[in-house]
Amino acid sequence: MDAETQDLVRSSFTKKTLSDFYIRKNQVDSEGNIQRKIYKLADTTTSTTGMSTSTPATKGVQGILWFKEIIKYAEDLRRFDQAVMHNEYMVRTGAHEVMIPRATSHLSLDYSTSEGSDRTLTEMNNISTVAVTMSASDFKKGGIGISKELAMTSMVDLVAHARHVITQDLARDLDVAIATELQDTSVTNRVFGGSGVSDPSGLAAGDVLTTDLIADAMEKLESNNYIPRLLFVSPAQIKAFRKDSQFVNASEYGSNEVVLKGEIGNYLGVRIIKTTNTPSYSAGATDTNQNTKTWGVAGHCCIMVGTNNWDQLVAGVVAWKEKPNIDYEYNKLKSKHIFYANQAYKVKLLEPKAVCLIKVADA
Repeated sequence: MDAETQDLVRSSFTKKTLSDFYIRKNQVDSEGNIQRKIYKLADTTTSTTGMSTSTPATKGVQGILWFKEIIKYAEDLRRFDQAVMHNEYMVRTGAHEVMIPRATSHLSLDYSTSEGSDRTLTEMNNISTVAVTMSASDFKKGGIGISKELAMTSMVDLVAHARHVITQDLARDLDVAIATELQDTSVTNRVFGGSGVSDPSGLAAGDVLTTDLIADAMEKLESNNYIPRLLFVSPAQIKAFRKDSQFVNASEYGSNEVVLKGEIGNYLGVRIIKTTNTPSYSAGATDTNQNTKTWGVAGHCCIMVGTNNWDQLVAGVVAWKEKPNIDYEYNKLKSKHIFYANQAYKVKLLEPKAVCLIKVADA
């Protein structure tokens, strides 16, 4: 490059744009004469037009930088595992079934023994068992494959992201299964929004969750000698609570400090847990619990769970056969990174009377 051209280049970088930047290049024509040919670059100002990727002269030279981390999807909170007990007796054994003993009633002893007579012994016949049996459908087997070419040409860590999404899906699968089992048809403790409603088809606009409904649900559990502990609600119900002065008033509600595991506080001793996995229904959808009824409006089935007087989570059980795990291999034949998702479990309702369903409209 001659001195004139170098001076022109240096001076051009001080300008606002490169629209007037010319590069002069010596070129020999067909007759052997030296001529100068002038090239003009496209406009590259900071305007959106100038930076358009459709500009032919700049498309190949505009740099692109990538974030090093993938922005995570806003996953739902998985909180229903707090509502049931977890049993791992079948893990790493050949068993396909676990028997859970349970007391079915209060046992009254016979105290009518007269002086000098033998005691009357009472048969302990208030114990039954619940069998939790694994089936083929209880084994969860999924996976993700990433091609060698994609893994080697990606600017982000797809391997780490594959592990993340598998972990999220394994957790969500369990959470939804527990929420579904807690709506079993054997659960007959129910309260409804509105007045005089006995099934979700009678719900109408405005039949939202109120503090009175919480008190009604608590009474259902307490009448069966269970202690109300947890109430699972959706954001739609939290919205209704925030507009209820009785709920948010510190003198009546207590602390509203946000704590871990989705809990937003407690009301009358019941921990209120917000999760979008609270069962939702659209208008006209068939109810899981009252499976011959449909919902009159869009709403949620909020679930209250209690414990017995010994703080046992007796409402249900997750019987594990294989705890959640992720396996990995690089398959040379397929030239793929393969991640395997595994878990095996059965969710079983144990004490229907330890559950109360609160069926309400969203608005």
